[in-house]
Amino acid sequence: MKPGDIIQVKYSEDLAQFAEVRPVRRQPMSLHELVGLVLTATGKHPDRVRERLRSGTCPYNVYRYWWEGFEIEEAALAEVLAEFPDPDPTRPFQREACQWARLSDASQPVAHTLLIEKAEAAARRWLRRWSFWDSLLDSLAGHPLTYQEYSYVHRADIYRMEVTGEICARLAEAAQRLARRGLRERLLRRGVEWARLELACARD
Repeated sequence: MKPGDIIQVKYSEDLAQFAEVRPVRRQPMSLHELVGLVLTATGKHPDRVRERLRSGTCPYNVYRYWWEGFEIEEAALAEVLAEFPDPDPTRPFQREACQWARLSDASQPVAHTLLIEKAEAAARRWLRRWSFWDSLLDSLAGHPLTYQEYSYVHRADIYRMEVTGEICARLAEAAQRLARRGLRERLLRRGVEWARLELACARD
């Protein structure tokens, strides 16, 4: 398999029970596109990528993709992987590149989470000079952010910080004043004491 080759890929919803039949769709992909898909499941680990390409199947969101499995030479795989970003712990957080934030609590074994999209949170209420998104990012001042990883699912660098009681209180107050109704209700519905905040910054 060479970088310019086209792979015939099929996919269908991965939610079907054994007695159901879901339509199968076809989507020809270049090797670059297929490796990009596989990276969402494996991360940038050559051995794992090679095994997925050999197995001929990969889940993504609610879909399962499959193709005729194939071997790939080490040099060809290295060439394709070099086209994708690497994690970069030295990369500083860039406020203007932040696309979403995700709050999570300390519940075990599975934390409750709330995804906050920039497009929704940056919408201003009537006669307000600031948005909830502005207030959320302002709350980061003076608090350390830790680089976590580059997400091939979100195509973004992920940062994390611990959320204090003071920050929780500030976010609740900002939600009351600044968030649009739908977001405000989701933020305040359970009165959850958040424990962590993750932020995703898209690469240039």
